[in-house]
Amino acid sequence: MGAVSSCCAVEESEERQVMQQENAGKTKGEKSRYERKKGDKSGKRSPSHRASHAASAPQVTAADIEDLHRRLLAGMAVLVLLQDGTRLQCILHYNEADSSLSISCEDKVRVIPLSDIKALLHTRDQLQRVETKANLVDDESCVALHLLESGNCIPLRFDGVKDKTCFVDLLKKLKA
Repeated sequence: MGAVSSCCAVEESEERQVMQQENAGKTKGEKSRYERKKGDKSGKRSPSHRASHAASAPQVTAADIEDLHRRLLAGMAVLVLLQDGTRLQCILHYNEADSSLSISCEDKVRVIPLSDIKALLHTRDQLQRVETKANLVDDESCVALHLLESGNCIPLRFDGVKDKTCFVDLLKKLKA
């Protein structure tokens, strides 16, 4: 199931570097005609907007987290987002015996020990690092498992923001 992973960018892409060079000729505060026309539709938000956006994550209770934990033990449906943007319906399962997550898609299973997870990417800024054609950044229900040795990421989409928030909190607790 190695084809289920996307890569996490470590450096800025060449596309961004080109954009920086284009902008180098402008004076501070000056916008190109394209930027003025595009306005706030660019997807880039002010830090205050990002902060308020992140603050809108639902508050979850210990009971909510325990409910998600029970569902993970039984196996819960998630979408795995491939690098080409394809969505795969999979089952995410937590195995307490060996502290691992398993992702099952059709007849393939990938087992990921929690110790192999370098980071859980879940904020807008973190998800921008994941190289995939799927729109993770604007989807509040997505996280990505950043794997330790390969550096690959496995983007997951939950049914809702509450499930995502519970998963983030649960994984932090399990890895502690």
